[in-house]
Amino acid sequence: MPLFTGSYTDPLDSSTNSAMQTALNTTQASLSAAGAPNVDNLAVIVVALTGFEGATNHPWAALREQDECYSASLIKIAAMYTAFDLRASADQLATDKGLTTWPQIEAELKATFDPDIVAHTPSLISRSTALSTADKTRKPAYSAVLQLGSGPDFLVDFTPAQTSAFEDMMVQQHSPGATTTIHGLGYPYLDGKIADDGFFDSASSQGLWLAGDYAGVWPAVRIPCVNDVDTAQGTTARQLAGLLTLLADDKLVGQKSSQGMKDLMARAGKLFPQTTPPIWPPGGQFVATHGKVGIGPLKSGQTVISEGLLVRDTVRDKTFVVVYQNVIQGGLTQRQALVPVATLIEATMNAF
Repeated sequence: MPLFTGSYTDPLDSSTNSAMQTALNTTQASLSAAGAPNVDNLAVIVVALTGFEGATNHPWAALREQDECYSASLIKIAAMYTAFDLRASADQLATDKGLTTWPQIEAELKATFDPDIVAHTPSLISRSTALSTADKTRKPAYSAVLQLGSGPDFLVDFTPAQTSAFEDMMVQQHSPGATTTIHGLGYPYLDGKIADDGFFDSASSQGLWLAGDYAGVWPAVRIPCVNDVDTAQGTTARQLAGLLTLLADDKLVGQKSSQGMKDLMARAGKLFPQTTPPIWPPGGQFVATHGKVGIGPLKSGQTVISEGLLVRDTVRDKTFVVVYQNVIQGGLTQRQALVPVATLIEATMNAF
């Protein structure tokens, strides 16, 4: 079972949906003329899921979807998915080879996966002047992340410590669990896997990029971004929306893994229902069913907000992927900063 299997088929392999894009553009122009905050530099994408599950031509509309943005904790999604992919690959390898003990499995993981990681380490990592030789050549700490499984689904499963780390970083939205996960994976595998799966373009330095451990223990590798000088935790809205669409369609890593990742994101807090008062109140038309928030400081000292969501329109029984980035809070409350963003998203969803 190879660890690196090449790019996913792009689920957004179509031009923008004209009705959705017109609604988004028209609403943005109206809000901008009225002086609404954040609508001029916002990066946002809305993807329709209903009726296109598993397809490669999901309807979508976007603004600044190719802008690489510092996205703070939103990019912990990348650590989660690459860890789930490592488990799935290890499980398949152990199953294919008929291995039954953890020492056998760990030895085979090192023998099979480690050379593949070396071959797929991005040049941004292998040639980085910020990293030591040890940083550039790290391999996953297999025994920290994985163990012999005890349930019916996986011969190789996560350790209790790694399961707790997922809970901390995705549900509680704290940083220690992310640090544990990133340290367990290492930049060479983590960023190599993201790039090989098609979520990062090394030539343009655009897409999901996670080469900072949220603790400052490991040196960071940074790439240019539009909303800060540079970033070690960034993405384009387009690439993250593609990943979340695959997740929603149960095609990211595999059905069981997609379900496990969605379970974590279902229990996490989401911003639109949690503002005071809620932008999307209980019983309203729109429900954020799954999500991950990113809130962090720019080098200017300003706070920037981003979020990735799965959203259900309860009135029309339709579901969507939503990613927005580069919301500057400034001196505003979260509600004041996010109401125009929600207005744009709602208009785009209603146009589908």
